Amino acid sequence: MSPLLGRPTIALALLALAASIRLPAEVPYPRLGSLGPDDLIFKQQQEQLAASYSALELGREPPELVIYSYSVKAGASAKGAADLLSLAARLNLPYETIATLNGLDRIREFLPGERVLVPSSPGLFVPERPSSDLDYLISYRGRPAGGAFDAGLRRLLFIPGARFNPEERALFLGLLFRFPLPAGRMTSGFGLRTSPISGKLSSHAGIDLAAPSGTDVYAAREGIVKEAGVDATLGQYLVIEHEGGWSTVYGHLLARRARLNDRVESGMIIGSVGSTGLSTGPHLHFEVRNRGEPRDPEPLIPRGKR
Repeated sequence: MSPLLGRPTIALALLALAASIRLPAEVPYPRLGSLGPDDLIFKQQQEQLAASYSALELGREPPELVIYSYSVKAGASAKGAADLLSLAARLNLPYETIATLNGLDRIREFLPGERVLVPSSPGLFVPERPSSDLDYLISYRGRPAGGAFDAGLRRLLFIPGARFNPEERALFLGLLFRFPLPAGRMTSGFGLRTSPISGKLSSHAGIDLAAPSGTDVYAAREGIVKEAGVDATLGQYLVIEHEGGWSTVYGHLLARRARLNDRVESGMIIGSVGSTGLSTGPHLHFEVRNRGEPRDPEPLIPRGKR
């Protein structure tokens, strides 16, 4: 499916012809000058959007997808930014549609002058080559895609009419933590267990994830490294503090790649899996705490990566 196919104008027909070749990063999509009825391109996009909503409501395939471009105007915030939710409401589109088409994996503001792609139909856009936890989570659901097209340097699958499910929404809104390894098998859960070291019943404040020694360890959410040291039990470890009173702990590391007071982004490599401290083999001890109290990490990470 080409994002540039549509009926209305000769200009769109010429753009459709351009879609048959590999497009550069700056694709010449039709531009929305303003988000009001006085802008003919916006009026056209809204008419196509209404037709798409109507078709989806009747269980029919929506009209051919058309992608538009909008240059964000200054918003009401202190930085002059436009918030994703209000922009989506102004466009009469679900925020998930705007977010996934524009490659956002979390809620944020758009700065004045920033280019935002706007479709003629609601739905979800998933890269053929997922790169974020959100991409993988949407792909993991196995929803049928309505077609694929090139959006700059990314090739996207379009799922007409789809919305985030509760888990995807929680991940996007920052209510979940990303899985801290590329892949790993949980060998010990949260709560009471028989200690593999002492053989006695004891409380386990996190989960253990088995992985080969040297496997990259990722920050589960953006934050600041508040502790980086060596402990008799945890071995080499890191503690990252996040907004809202949350923190995460990474233990038994072979090596640390983040230092005290470093600011880290979600998914940044902060260390590698090891077997330091009291450990029976290479694994990551992972904890999630809220205001210092341990919480079971399992419900707080996407199921698709466990």
